Amino acid sequence: MIQTFRLENGAQAILEPHEHTGALSIGLWVLSGSRDEPEKQQGYTHFLEHMLFKGTRNRSAYQIAQQIERVGGYLNAFSEKELTAFYCTLPSEHTPLAVEILTDMFQNSLLAIDELEKEKQVVINEIKTIEDTPEEKGHELFLRSMWDGHPLARRISGEEEHVAAITREDLAAFLAERFTPSNLVVSAAGNMDIPRLLDQLNRSLRVPSAGGGYQPVRVPPRRTKSWKSLPDKFNQVNLFTGLSYHPSGRLEDYYSELVFSTLFGESMSSRLFQSLRENEGLCYSVYSFRTYYSDTALWTVYANTDPDQAERLLATLNEEFSRLHREPPHEQEVKDAQGQLRGNIILAREDMETRMKRILRQYVITGRVLEQEESLQVLNSVTRDDVEAVVERMIQPDNFNLLAYGSRSIAKTRLPRYDF
Repeated sequence: MIQTFRLENGAQAILEPHEHTGALSIGLWVLSGSRDEPEKQQGYTHFLEHMLFKGTRNRSAYQIAQQIERVGGYLNAFSEKELTAFYCTLPSEHTPLAVEILTDMFQNSLLAIDELEKEKQVVINEIKTIEDTPEEKGHELFLRSMWDGHPLARRISGEEEHVAAITREDLAAFLAERFTPSNLVVSAAGNMDIPRLLDQLNRSLRVPSAGGGYQPVRVPPRRTKSWKSLPDKFNQVNLFTGLSYHPSGRLEDYYSELVFSTLFGESMSSRLFQSLRENEGLCYSVYSFRTYYSDTALWTVYANTDPDQAERLLATLNEEFSRLHREPPHEQEVKDAQGQLRGNIILAREDMETRMKRILRQYVITGRVLEQEESLQVLNSVTRDDVEAVVERMIQPDNFNLLAYGSRSIAKTRLPRYDF
């Protein structure tokens, strides 16, 4: 049974114990990300994610990695637009070690100047890698064209000039402001002794000083209508088309959107894959995906193709959107998508890291955490009418933006607008 607790320092803990596993995955999640950075501190969250591995008052960078790896575990971290995560997965008998090292990184990092200067080069190389990856760069440009000037459209890592300008003093102040108990959730899944784990968390995470903690203040983005091409140095065209909308926050709507996107574009048996790739041979990659934030959501279709095929691909995609209204998903399509998702949930039961991340993300998106059986019940309750309502609400021509990015020749390609 999933249980939630308030730690003595004010942080939240969400714990999912499982007796029939020898593993535990535990994460410290900071409820802020690149979206929440001031203009002059772009890239700070991502840079901190790197720097917290570079040594503490108690351990060198080598010791942080070695002490976890010698027991068969691994540490990892990532930063997003609204979240920053540091987590460890290891044999459950070593749970105290995971808590000790994660909290040490979180609270005692040195942010040494020599390490900081070296890591600047690492992050700048990471940024350059994105510049050389058309799918990643194209998605960033798509968001900028849709949410012109909004923090959600920024690159998570910041730009090269932002990274180069970071100072130790400013980074330390940013860490002290953002990485606070009021802005922290601990999630864990696996074999655990809950009282012992809570006791160690309470002993390891310090009580905050008087004055409270950081709370993000967010303004939703406004969509800018955009339908354009951006030529670059690459050979293929990367097409991004989709819409942004305000999510209702209802679990029923979340699962209806999940079922719709699955049957339309999130699998090899989906309408999108079968039509654009299998039947027409217009592309290698094609899929849809969903992205949820605290105050907005995205639904996006991606495909890459030869520049000569771009116009035909868009016409075929227009036809598939039209067919959603003309031939709404039938009962068997809905059941097949539910079956696929149900199987994914069941298989994920064996992966403690997936479960640890699931309970945190569900908490952030909905404010609730469902047991897996409850999730299956909500998923199974989705009907064909629910999916058709998603189509009618979302799949309307005026809702869509489009970016065709990549080949220099795309500038000469006609990009027909949807007319379904």
